This record gives sequence, C-alpha cells and structure tokens, in this order.
Amino acid sequence: MLRTIWVALVAIFVTVPVASSVIVISLLKSNAAVLDWLIRVWARALLAAAGIELRVEGLERVDPKQRYVLVANHSSYFDIPCVFAAIPQPIRFMAKVSLFKIPIFGWSLARAGFIPIDRKNRRTAVKSFELAAERIRRGNTVVVFPEEGRSATREMREFQRGAFLLALKSEVEMVPVAIDGTFDVFRVGAKRITPGTVTIKVGEPITTAGRSVREKEKMAEQARGQIETMLGVFGTSP
Repeated sequence: MLRTIWVALVAIFVTVPVASSVIVISLLKSNAAVLDWLIRVWARALLAAAGIELRVEGLERVDPKQRYVLVANHSSYFDIPCVFAAIPQPIRFMAKVSLFKIPIFGWSLARAGFIPIDRKNRRTAVKSFELAAERIRRGNTVVVFPEEGRSATREMREFQRGAFLLALKSEVEMVPVAIDGTFDVFRVGAKRITPGTVTIKVGEPITTAGRSVREKEKMAEQARGQIETMLGVFGTSP
C-alpha cells in the first residue's frame, strides 16, 4: 500500500509542474521537441515511482523519421506512460474527453495536441479521428487502443475499427505494439501497485499503401494476430 501512496504523491507533484510547463511552452510556440521531452520525463517518473523496470524489443522497426499509427493492447493505467517512455516518437493519444476538463492537467493535454474523444457520441468521435489524422500530418505519431478500454482479463477485448480507418486515411504504416506486464503491475480493479517488469514489444509495420477501407477487417486481424503472438496469450484468461 505504501508503494501505491508513493505513486499517487509522485503523480501529483510531477504532473502539476510538467503540465504547467507544457501550457507555458506551448503558448510561447516553442520547439515541439521540448514538449515531447517533458512528456517522457513525466512518464519515466511514474514508472520509477511504481518500481517498473521497462524493457523494449523490436524498436529498430520504428524509423525515427517516419510517423505511424500505433495500435496496442490495453489492460492498465500504466500502459500510456510505458509507451511514452519506450518509444522515442512525438506520440499523442486519443483520450477520454472528461480528462480535458481537469484543471491544469486537462489544459496541458489540449495544448500539447492530445485528441479528446467521446466514444458514446458518434458524431464527435468521427471528428476526433479527423483531428487525429491532422495530428499525423503535422508530424505526430498517434497511439490508439482498439479495444476502446482496459481489459479486465489477459484476453483482449474485441478490436474496433477506428484505428485502422485512421491509418488508411492518414496513409501511414500501422505498427502493432504489445504491452506485456502492466496487467500484473496494476490491473483493472486492483487496489495496490505491484512492482515488476514491463516489456514493450514492437511488431512488424503493416502497410496501408494501395489498400482500401474494405481491408480494415483484414488489417485488424493482422494487428491482433501480431499482438497475441508477441504476448503469447492467445485469448487465455488469468
């Protein structure tokens, strides 16, 4: 329990100054690289507080000069900081619209270019994916959790198709990412954080060149298949 309290304290005392700095720097129109550095500082501080040892496999598959749509499995609040810390790209996420209403933190999300989404409202959700495509055109890599929520078991939930339509519309490669270990650190419903090792595994890029929206189902199957193989789970429950 002490570990959990410590992480909560670190989250407060790191998030507030980092978020405030992001707001100020973005208003000054400073180099976006500074914002990315601050985000990684925030992520690494949380992982250190939680006692997470982060490992990365397959990072050579990501070209630092290219931008992507990353699709990943989702089972823990720690998935996001782990991806930030592991993959050196100007990453932005699609986040619940309610987070953007939080003073300072939410304001910093908006200023840094994160994408608010309300999945219960189809009209605004479509606009969010259009905004995500614009972010990619401006030089960001966008991460999407196609399960559209954290899985309560080791079995991945059904993949929704938005991420694959985004990749097709943006005409960038889609990269499957397996997040292995966060389920054991802090799963859905857990009361305590358990220190451990988390491995981020980067899969083979899936091309969108010459493909139509009719192939989104096939792309979803390809991405899910790679993630399941990298996790070695294949739909089993804990």
